[in-house]
Amino acid sequence: MAVGTEEAAPGGEIVKARTDKREYRRIVLKNSLVVLLVSDPETDKCAASMNVGVGYFSDPEGMDGLAHFLEHMLFY
Repeated sequence: MAVGTEEAAPGGEIVKARTDKREYRRIVLKNSLVVLLVSDPETDKCAASMNVGVGYFSDPEGMDGLAHFLEHMLFY
């Protein structure tokens, strides 16, 4: 798992630059979804992002575009 220059160590520990003052927390939900929470108390903005570990190369033969179609179902 990588976030910018951040990487998770083998045990799930988050490794970050010494100059990075943000706080990171990795949690795993009951449905096995891995969540990385990033807190930056110096900003008044918020954001959300999602990474799905499949895509075009995961499409079944003869069903080109299925992964892209299902990606849009995540936004609905």
